[in-house]
Amino acid sequence: MIILHELKKALVSPVILSLIGIFISFNLFIIYSYSYVKEELGILTKLIDQFGYELNQETMDAFHLFYNKQLKKLNEITPETYGSAAEFFNKNKVIDEKHYSKEELTFFHDVLMTENYYFVSRDIDGFYKSLNLMNEAESQINKFQLSGAAASTVKKEFTKLSDRLEQIIKNGEHKTLFFYGKAYEMHSFLFKNLFRLIIFEILILVVLMTSFIQTYEFENKTYGHIYSTKRGRKLAFDKLMASFMANVIVTTIIAGITLISYFSVYNYSGLWNVPISSYFNAEKLIPYISWWEISFITYLFLVTALLYVCQLLFSAITFIIATFIRNSYFVFITFGIIFGCGLLVPSISSMSTNQIFISMLTPFTLIMNPNIWFIGGNAFYGKYYEINTIAIWMILLFVLCTQSIKTFRKQNIH
Repeated sequence: MIILHELKKALVSPVILSLIGIFISFNLFIIYSYSYVKEELGILTKLIDQFGYELNQETMDAFHLFYNKQLKKLNEITPETYGSAAEFFNKNKVIDEKHYSKEELTFFHDVLMTENYYFVSRDIDGFYKSLNLMNEAESQINKFQLSGAAASTVKKEFTKLSDRLEQIIKNGEHKTLFFYGKAYEMHSFLFKNLFRLIIFEILILVVLMTSFIQTYEFENKTYGHIYSTKRGRKLAFDKLMASFMANVIVTTIIAGITLISYFSVYNYSGLWNVPISSYFNAEKLIPYISWWEISFITYLFLVTALLYVCQLLFSAITFIIATFIRNSYFVFITFGIIFGCGLLVPSISSMSTNQIFISMLTPFTLIMNPNIWFIGGNAFYGKYYEINTIAIWMILLFVLCTQSIKTFRKQNIH
C-alpha cells in the first residue's frame, strides 16, 4: 500500500504527464517523417512473400526468372528495348507522364527495386570472400591511435569476430533478404535514431521521478512528521521499489507506443526471423556481424530488455544521489554531472593499456550506441561488453543502494 502511494506521487505529477505526452508526440513525428520510403520497402515484402528470405540456389533461380519476366514486361511497354531497368531510367532522366500511366510508372520503379535486390544478391559471395576483418582491426587501431596492450586486445577481439564471420558464412546468415541498408538505413533509423531517442527520453523521466519520490517529504516540509515515526526511516526501501515500478511503467508506455506505431507504419512481415547479420542489413563497408546467431525479432527483444535494465540502473544511481541531496532539482543536476563525467572518462584514459576498455564499462557509455549492442566490429566493444557492463553495475548498485538505505536510517534528517 505504501509503495502504491509513493508510485502515485510520480505518475500523477503534471510535469511527468506532460513530458510523456511531449516525448510520444515527438517520436511519432520522427516515425512519420521518414514514411515516404515505405512504398519502396513494400517491394521487398512482396519478394519475400514470393521467394522467402533465404538466398539459396533454388531461390536465386526463381528470383532470376521473376526478374527476367518483369524486365520483359517493361520492354513490352516502352518503345525501346533495355537491358535493365537502370538503363531505362538512365536514358530517361525525365519520364514523360503523358506516354505512361501512373500504374506503369509505379511498375517501372518496382522493377528497378527488384533489379537492385537481385543484382546485389548475386554479388554477396564475392564480397564476403574479399572481406578481411584483421585489416579493419589495423585500420581502427591506427584511427584511434591505440598501442601496446590496447592494440593487442583489439586484435584478439577481431580474431574472435573473424571466427564468427566464418560461422556466418557457413550458416548462410549473410545470404538473406532484408531492407537494403545502404539505401534505407532502417537498422540505424530504428536502433540508433529512434531507440537512442527513447532511451534519453526515459532517462530524463527516470531521474525526475526517482528524485521526486525520494525527496518528496523534504521538499514539502513533512519529513519531520513522516520520518519521526517507527516506520518512517524504513520508507527508503519502499521508495526505491516505487521508483523501479514507476520507471518500468513509463518505459513500457513510451517504448510500447513508439514501437507499435513504428511497426504499424513499416511492414516487417516475413522479416522477423531474418538474421541481423544479413548482408542486406549492412549500411557501411563492414556489415553488421552479431556475436551470436540472432534474428531481427530476437535482437529487438534484447535491445528492449537492455533498455529496461539500463533505466533501472539509472534509477538506482538517482536513488543513491537523492539519499544525500534532498532537493530534486539538485539531484537532477548532480546526475547530469556524473553522466557527463562518465562519458568523458574514456577520452582521458590511456590508449596503450586496457584501462581504455575498463573506462567504457559504464551504463553512460553503453546507451550511446544501441544500434551496435551485441554486434562486433567496433574497437571498444568486445564480445561480452554489454553483459559485463550490466553485471558489474548491478552488483555495484545493489551494494550501494543497500548501504544508502542503512545510512538513511541513521543519518540526521535536519
